[in-house]
Amino acid sequence: MPFKPVLPPSTIDTLVTELTTALEAQAAPDATTMSQHLDTFKKQWHATFAQFEQTRTGELAYQDLLVRLEANVLMPNRRWLRNSAAVQTLQSMMGWIAPATSKRPNWKLLAKRKRQSRLNNTHGFDCPHFEKPVFIVSMPRAGSTLLFETLSHFPNVWTIGEESHEVIEGMTALHPAACDYSSNRLTAADATPTVASTLRERFTRKLQTTTGQPYLGLPAAQRPRTVRFLEKTPKNALRIPFLQAVFPEALFIYLYRDPAENISSLMEGWRSRRFIGYRNMPGWPYLEWSFLLVPGWHGLHERPLAEIAAYQWQTTNALILEDLQTLPASRWHFVHYTDLIQTPRETIHAISTFANLPWNDSIEQLTAQALPVSQLTFSKPAPDKWRINEVDIAPLLPTLDPLVELIAALRVRS
Repeated sequence: MPFKPVLPPSTIDTLVTELTTALEAQAAPDATTMSQHLDTFKKQWHATFAQFEQTRTGELAYQDLLVRLEANVLMPNRRWLRNSAAVQTLQSMMGWIAPATSKRPNWKLLAKRKRQSRLNNTHGFDCPHFEKPVFIVSMPRAGSTLLFETLSHFPNVWTIGEESHEVIEGMTALHPAACDYSSNRLTAADATPTVASTLRERFTRKLQTTTGQPYLGLPAAQRPRTVRFLEKTPKNALRIPFLQAVFPEALFIYLYRDPAENISSLMEGWRSRRFIGYRNMPGWPYLEWSFLLVPGWHGLHERPLAEIAAYQWQTTNALILEDLQTLPASRWHFVHYTDLIQTPRETIHAISTFANLPWNDSIEQLTAQALPVSQLTFSKPAPDKWRINEVDIAPLLPTLDPLVELIAALRVRS
């Protein structure tokens, strides 16, 4: 879903007048407040257009205005505005923005949280030994969910069943607010003995088999004293020294995706609003920040979305490379996304050998054919899918070439 042309202020004025008239004609409740919201929207659109006009630099600013309009006016009054041509016009411009999410309860998620709440009240337990835990480190939208779901089929693997955002950032000292939202970067200095011990305990509370059996749900005598832990959270790509300090035996799988494909997918993710990392973040002029918070993000104010995504890609991959090269070669393994897609059996077998994960018939059958599409995939993978954003991405690729060449050499050596 590419960036769509922005309507000029004169058209917005006409649409706002139509919406105001429709609400008054339908005797919508609180029409006065709605009129005030619409007037504010109109004035802010004028100011934003004066600053950005129809350039891509203003994409996030326009998105903010449309998101606020949707929340404050369009959704609360959808009963009275369902036949409004003005709404249809605005929604056509909102095509690059995800529709409002359903408010219906997710009963499966609520049941899971209830079970987890009971486990959180468990006290006096011993943490298992995390033997050579495996951390997938990669950019978001680089295939880490697909790789995680595939490796989860190995026998005797334990996970927490989700990404570790809450486990890690639920600790005040590890939340980016503790460092004025400078980034998601954590180093060995952040892994104090108390922090490390507490974090291992928090992971233990959520440990489960790949069939969903909670570790703490087992009788104490039946809990294994040693576990093979598998984890993937894209933000952890910025935390390799920290994870190494907390889990001294940690192994890392570096999953890499070529910049054009990865940056395009990041742009798609920003526009979808499904990967919001932080809202109303100090120092960021927009409502939402998506994906991981990279060092130096303050310099991205008023930059086009493609440049923001490219900066996330470049900074994260550079830090992964820098951090992993401080570790022995036996502690990390390189995987190219293309190899994962095109030659899954060979790629997963190499990981099995690296991480000492026992191969079995289930893994053989799974990798003998194309891997199933990940649950977080927007659309079926295709090498040229990035070209929908080519006009924005292509000018940025030469600046990434030095890093791409370093990583290409790494792929050859691996």
